[in-house]
Amino acid sequence: MNRNSHFKRWQAADLWNEAILMGNGYQGAAIYGHTAKERIQLNDDALWSGNHSLNRINPLAREHLAEIQALILKRQFTQAENLMFKFMFPSPGSMRSYSPLGELDLALNQNNPFTMGWICESQGSEYESDLNLREGILNIRHRQNEVCYQRETFISYPDRVMCISLRSDQPAAINLDMKLNRCPLPQGRVPDDRRPGHFLSAGPWEATRCDSCHTTEDHELLLSGKENGTPFVVGIKVETDGVLEDCYGSLTAHQASQVVIFLSSQAGGAGEPDDETVLQRLRQAARQGYEQVKETHITDFSRLMDRCGLSVPGDPQASLAFQFNRYLLVSASRPGSAAMNLQGIWNSDFNPFFDSKYTININIQMQYWATETCNLAELHQPLFDLLEKMREPGQQVAREMYGCRGMMCHHNTDYFGDCAPQDLYPAACFWPTGGAWLGIHLWEHYRFTQDQAFLARYYPLMNQLALFFVDFLILDPEGYLVTCPSVSPENRYLLEDGSDTPICAGPTLDNQIIRQLLKACLAAASILKLDNPQADAYRRILAKLRPDQIDSQGRLMEWAHEEREYTPDMVHTSHLYGVFPGDEINWKTAPALFQAAQKSLEARLQAGADLTGWPAAWHLALNARFKNRALVGQEIAFMLQRGFTKGLLNQGPIFQIDGNLGLLAGMAECLLQSHQGLDFLPALPPQWPDGQVWGLRARGDITVSLIWARGKLTEAILQSGESDYTNLVVQDMPVISCDQQLLSQEQLHLSRTESGYSIYLAAGLSYHLYFSPGNLNINDDTHSSL
Repeated sequence: MNRNSHFKRWQAADLWNEAILMGNGYQGAAIYGHTAKERIQLNDDALWSGNHSLNRINPLAREHLAEIQALILKRQFTQAENLMFKFMFPSPGSMRSYSPLGELDLALNQNNPFTMGWICESQGSEYESDLNLREGILNIRHRQNEVCYQRETFISYPDRVMCISLRSDQPAAINLDMKLNRCPLPQGRVPDDRRPGHFLSAGPWEATRCDSCHTTEDHELLLSGKENGTPFVVGIKVETDGVLEDCYGSLTAHQASQVVIFLSSQAGGAGEPDDETVLQRLRQAARQGYEQVKETHITDFSRLMDRCGLSVPGDPQASLAFQFNRYLLVSASRPGSAAMNLQGIWNSDFNPFFDSKYTININIQMQYWATETCNLAELHQPLFDLLEKMREPGQQVAREMYGCRGMMCHHNTDYFGDCAPQDLYPAACFWPTGGAWLGIHLWEHYRFTQDQAFLARYYPLMNQLALFFVDFLILDPEGYLVTCPSVSPENRYLLEDGSDTPICAGPTLDNQIIRQLLKACLAAASILKLDNPQADAYRRILAKLRPDQIDSQGRLMEWAHEEREYTPDMVHTSHLYGVFPGDEINWKTAPALFQAAQKSLEARLQAGADLTGWPAAWHLALNARFKNRALVGQEIAFMLQRGFTKGLLNQGPIFQIDGNLGLLAGMAECLLQSHQGLDFLPALPPQWPDGQVWGLRARGDITVSLIWARGKLTEAILQSGESDYTNLVVQDMPVISCDQQLLSQEQLHLSRTESGYSIYLAAGLSYHLYFSPGNLNINDDTHSSL
């Protein structure tokens, strides 16, 4: 099988959200792809608007907490909200925001290209843009004046440099101007007040946001400054077979047939940057040479991309989307880098939507769902690093706002791990369970990898998140332990007098998350053979949490009591967490709740819930768990046909990376589920009658590859890690071989279960399962493509 996926275009981008995104976790670039005048927008993962965390905790919150809780339990919400506005809102109201680094401007064979108001421009013919998803390399080709030009770009993780090579097929055909800049990124045109009906190019009219931009004695170009106190440096070094002219504020290569640009950056969030750090990276890359840096990059990038893939001959757009979104994940999150923020690592706006930080009531979690299922588990690490960074701020918030032990976080955090409430928006900011949801990612990583050393390392952090609820939960009038105050993220309900409120005690989402976290802590202690001094407290809580409930319409209840929804088409489906990404509500152990949850989602969709971006991705994953093949097919088709820009970025009301990565996770969930045994093709879209997927990961440290034809599974290959008994959710027992030797039922320790078959997979072996035994020939090589 050809796994060398390509994303090709025959036109440069006009808008930022149509640009090609590239990155190495640390550096990001949005490449428009123009041939004559090009703007490459740059980001650094550590460049945030401020160089340290803020202490935004309202010190009066703790002394008013009991009064607020009492009012909420009496349903006196107006009075409770008044006190919360006064004494619980933070000051300042917002955390740090993620800032652009700047831009690299290029002009090929142009006279005085960067005059005030310049815009991107393409010239020539035979334009082709080819993004090699496997190798992480972008090639842009065009022809002009009988000369063929090729520009190749990649961003290396091993060497932490962006590399650009511009070549011509004729000598001395390149004259290239190169400039670093930092100013608000222009989009489109602006009216010319002096000439009615005419427009000006929307170029860089405002002052550049940097302190210094000039060359060094060795003809490198450096731009540096501070973003609200955060220092940053970005620089380029140029190698050419022509003449390099140092213009102090820019560089120009004359009479060349090849120009190579190395670019690197450093920002203060990752330690005090200095010019020398960046220059050392640039000079080291130049000493290695472009081809060596490229070879190292390809080895690194393809190693991750080759692990997993999807081929659906009848739907090539789905195959492309699957690999493109894995490409984005590899480009945005790497060990040692910051966790992906709301836009991954890409942002062109100095005042971005939602500050382009970390929203943790669904968004950042969704961004990391696919790391485990799509065989990129090490890319999960930046999220765990962020959670570690949140430990001390989270303990401070727990202690000073709520008088509790342990750690907690509300619905947002930033690069520095700020855990105080964010914004003056009660429907979101007073949710106390954001940190706990992130903590469950630690447990899920263990479930997939079976890495006990990892579990031992993060077990104390899981317990810190759980310990908060030992102190925070209070008894409601019905004798249940509840979170109070809380919200069901961003949703509201109607009160008896016709007013509405988001404030509540013990919403369904909180109960589901707390149950999963406490059970994970107890299970981890058993696995690690450790005594947990809070074990009895955890068990008491589990016994007194309100169970999930079904309302009079047969739907899963979102709040502790049956309430009238203020927004029936609400995009958050928080109360369905127990279906996905959780698993306590499933067809096997909770069929009534499972059916009620399905009715809840149907009601949201019938009311007109959004079918783009992250809400659509969550609906897709939920419907995959509901095994609704027709609906997942419709949702995938809608997202692919109407939900993405020319650059394959999701186009919800604003760009967020969660829509792309959530689609990836949802597609994987359609093909393989492992929360209740190994379930092959549980929700195969009807548009995919034939196909294959390789390298998916299942809980229990199992790698799974599948082939299907005419909508039926024909073969599966399971590579076991530390597995023992595994439940196969299949109706017909397959013929199984190991090392091309058929295995008997006795060798497999085969037993029939309620949902399928239980078999024994010995650690470290590969098992081939045939579901068409009439055509069985284990000695042929027809499965080698997997």
